[in-house]
Amino acid sequence: MGEKENNFFIEPDDPPSKRAILNAAFKLFVRDGFDSTNIREIGKEAGYSNPALFKFFDSKDALGLYLFERCYLNYADIFGSAIQPQRSFEKNLDETLDRFCEVLNKNPGSFLFFQDHLRHFWPRVSPQVRKKSILVQIQRLIEQGVTEKCISDVASTKMLVAAFVGFVTQFARMYYFGEFKGGVDAWKSQIKAVSRKMLAA
Repeated sequence: MGEKENNFFIEPDDPPSKRAILNAAFKLFVRDGFDSTNIREIGKEAGYSNPALFKFFDSKDALGLYLFERCYLNYADIFGSAIQPQRSFEKNLDETLDRFCEVLNKNPGSFLFFQDHLRHFWPRVSPQVRKKSILVQIQRLIEQGVTEKCISDVASTKMLVAAFVGFVTQFARMYYFGEFKGGVDAWKSQIKAVSRKMLAA
C-alpha cells in the first residue's frame, strides 16, 4: 500500500529535498525494514544524492530515530487526547479507536513502523518521548474499564494491554499489506466489536 504525504513528520519550513528524503526513508523503512535499507536506496527513492541526506542527518540511524520519535509522538498524542477521565470507558474506547482509524487511514505505515522498530530505537529516544508512554495510556484506559466493570478483572491489566496492542498492531500490518480492502472506515465497526469482545467482562 502506498504512503500519502506524512505531514506529522514534516515541518512547514522543511525544504523539498528534506521532505523527499523523509518520505523516501519512511516508505523503505516500513516496506523493507530499517536494517535492510541503505543510504543509497533512500537517495535513489528520494531522487537526491547521498550528500543531500547527510546535510540533514548525520547517519541513517539518526534519520531512523527522527522518524521513529515522530511516529511514536503522533500516536501518543492520539491516545492521550482520546482518553479523558470525565468520560466513560465506553466513550473513551470509541474515541481512541476512532482516532486510531483516522490516522491509520491517512498514514497506513506509521503505526507499523514504530511498533516494528521499538526494540531498536526505544533505548535512545528523548526524555520527551519516553514520558509519553502509549502503554501507560492504554493501561489507564483498561483500568478505567475494570473499575466500571466493563472489563473482567480475571486477567491482569498488563495482559489485556498486550492483547489490545497486539490486535491493533496486527490489523495495521494486515491493512498496510492489503489484506483488508475498502479503507479503514469499512472495518471500524468490526475493530470496535472485536476490541470489546476481547476485553469484555
